[in-house]
Order: sequence, then C-alpha cells, then structure tokens
Amino acid sequence: MRALVLDGQGAVGQAVAAELGRNGVTAVLAGRDPGRYEQTVRWRGDLADLHHAAGQATVVVDASGRHDRRVAERVTAAGAALVEIGDHAAYLSELAGLHTRTPILAGARLIPVLAGLLARDAVAHSPGTVSMADPVEIGVVLGAGDPENAADTGSTYALLGHFFTDPATGEEVLNFSGRQRITLPDGTRRTMARVDFPGQSRLTASLGRPVRTWFATGDALSTALLRGLTRVRGADRLPPAFHLPGTDGWQVVARAGQGPDSVTSWASGRHQLPFIAHIATIATRRAPTVEPRLHRVGDLLTLSDLAGLEGLDLGRSTLGVHQS
Repeated sequence: MRALVLDGQGAVGQAVAAELGRNGVTAVLAGRDPGRYEQTVRWRGDLADLHHAAGQATVVVDASGRHDRRVAERVTAAGAALVEIGDHAAYLSELAGLHTRTPILAGARLIPVLAGLLARDAVAHSPGTVSMADPVEIGVVLGAGDPENAADTGSTYALLGHFFTDPATGEEVLNFSGRQRITLPDGTRRTMARVDFPGQSRLTASLGRPVRTWFATGDALSTALLRGLTRVRGADRLPPAFHLPGTDGWQVVARAGQGPDSVTSWASGRHQLPFIAHIATIATRRAPTVEPRLHRVGDLLTLSDLAGLEGLDLGRSTLGVHQS
C-alpha cells in the first residue's frame, strides 16, 4: 500500500508517516517545500499537484489542518481514499455532503476517539438495572504542556460564551458553566465544567441515552479562567495558540449509571502524538475496505485496537471492582 501524507506545520504528519512505515506501508511525506518533502504539493488554484500525487496513492492522509473541501474533492476524484486527522465540526459537515467514489475517514484525534470508545465500553458493561434515561458522563482533563493537548484545549476556545442544548433535559447550557466532581484514573477528584465536546450529539444518538461532556485543564486555575472568560463578550475569538500552563498528561473517563451500579471506563497517558499516529495508521490500513462515504474513525475502532500500547493506561471499574 502507498500512502501520501499531507504535512502541516506541526509534527503530526511526520509521526504518521513514520508509523505507517513501521507497519509496512510505503509513506510519502508531502508539502509545499520541495527541499523538505519527497512530494511537492502546492495549495494554489485547482490543486493539480495534489490530484497528480493522489493518483499514485491508495490512501491520502491529511495532517495539514487546512480543512479545505477541495482537498477531499481532488483526492477522491483521483481514486484515493482520504483519512482526515482533524474533526472540525463545520468541515465534517461539508465532507458529509460530498458524493465520492472512494471513502473518507475523518476524526483521528486521540481524545474524541477515546471519549467515544470509553462511553461505548461503559454502557456495554453496565448492568440492566441502569436506566436508559441516566446520562453517560464523559470527563476530559488536558494538561497544556504537550503541543497536542494544547491544540485540543485551544480548539475549545471557540465554545466560550456559546450555548448548547443539554441532551438529557433539553435546556440551554452555557459552555464552561456548571460543576461536576469526577474521579480520575489517578484517583484524584476534579471539578469540571460542561462543554459541547465533539461527538456529544452523535454519541447520544448512537447509544440511545444522553451523553454529557465535562472538561478541565491540567490545573484548577486555568479551568477557573475559562469559567470566567465564557461570560466575557468576544472571548470565543481567543486565538487557539493562547498558552495555558500545564503538564503533558491527559485523562479521559466515561461513566454509565449512578451509585453502586455505575460503570466507569478510563484512559490516561502522556504525549498524544504516538497514539494519534497509531490511530491514523489503523484508519489508513482499513480505508480501502470500507464503502465510499464519510466514516468517523472512532466508529471503526474498538478499545482492543489500542490495548497494549506503551504508555497508554486503560481500565474499567465495574460495581466497585477495579480492572486495568
């Protein structure tokens, strides 16, 4: 298999290309600078460079972060499948409206993928006594010391000051408001704020029960800052590169049910990049086998696809019994 990897300013494209190579895929790193990349792709005009390069590949992996529907149109017109690393909601809506003859797999970011997998796992292992009306609570903690953690945190700034509909009650909720104490994989309890996290509505529909998402940064002061900013006019225009302090660690938990009948599935680790590259590699290898339409990468994976990765801790607490 030959994969064309469209690189951006960060390290994601290079990490994906390296991981693909370790898994037997011929990976060609592409970008604008002919002195840096094996394949030159310019982003001008009708993207003829991209169409030509994609015609020589089985799959194109877009790690450029450009969110340009022309990329999907040119790649699929050339007969290659597309794997889009990002999960920008507006861009995915555009991709869903395309009629292509090859598949598009979108959303290979680690945290949204894990949130969905853990929520499904918690629901699958919850006892029959758990009510379908009980919300599935997802909690995410990101320390901004890792560039990928910071990128995910920065992507939430656009939610500041905006309202969304609570899938459980139908009420309007202000992003970064509310309080929920959630026990994390390391045993600590953190107070988190409500956010309209990517995939919350889709998970509600697929699980047949309401899903609520909660967010905190790696330290309580930064989380408090976001709580305050959400009530400041224009805060949603805060640049994604705005730096918050924090560590390179991240933690994700999903809880189904309440009290002694609750089931919690969790994951934690440091440095997202190796795991993003692993997820993108799985998506790339599976892309030629799925039908020509938009697929969410998280829907094609299970937790077993990630189990055993060095540095990734996965576990489940069922009826008070801890399993790792």
